[in-house]
Amino acid sequence: MLSVKLLDIPFDDARRRYLVFQPWRLPDRLRLASTTTTQEFEQHASSRFYVSDDQALLAKVVPDKFDKRRQPFNWFARDYLEKRWLLQTDAHKEFRSLRILRKAGLRTPTCHGWGLSLNPRNRNASLLLMEYLPTARPGGDYFESLDEAGKRRFLERFVGEVIQLARSGFVHRDLHYNNLLVTASDEIVWIDAHVRPLPAKASAQWHALAQTLTINKLRGETYRAYAEQYMHALWHSETG
Repeated sequence: MLSVKLLDIPFDDARRRYLVFQPWRLPDRLRLASTTTTQEFEQHASSRFYVSDDQALLAKVVPDKFDKRRQPFNWFARDYLEKRWLLQTDAHKEFRSLRILRKAGLRTPTCHGWGLSLNPRNRNASLLLMEYLPTARPGGDYFESLDEAGKRRFLERFVGEVIQLARSGFVHRDLHYNNLLVTASDEIVWIDAHVRPLPAKASAQWHALAQTLTINKLRGETYRAYAEQYMHALWHSETG
């Protein structure tokens, strides 16, 4: 049974009302604020981030793609009808993807629900509420802090988890370090989860995996090539 909770959430000096689906351990009142940590997250993403007053929850907010005044037809069709009324917000898609990652055995933040605003005046229609991990570091910063041997070891762990996801039938759509956090105990946590099914045809599966490794997102051809070599060996040793 799908559970729903109506929350009035103050942030950005305004009170916004959301329908929150599949809420888990949410308070009746929730206040969100921007911090230096959330501002750092925003440097690597198009989303906005906020932290709850009790430091327990991280909120990811995605604004409408189209401007209501400049592109009214696109806004009405995509941002209002499709995303709000057909429940196709980024938060809902990411909530489902995080479940897929967790089912594959990868660590993700605990999800406390996904929400949407039906108010057309609220451009921030998409809301995802997750566990906040204040001591974890963005994956990109962690990677850059390592020496060359450490970077290769990290790439091996990273690729190993990509293969683990592929074994469950999925591939990540946007594979880069800042979709991860690394905890104080060096555990990888997947925080940005957009996945798609791996092709059913076996001959197409390796190509789909290899395409996820890019020079820019892995910070250089040296690391992309090493990741691909390690991925190839791992994938083909298990598939025969």
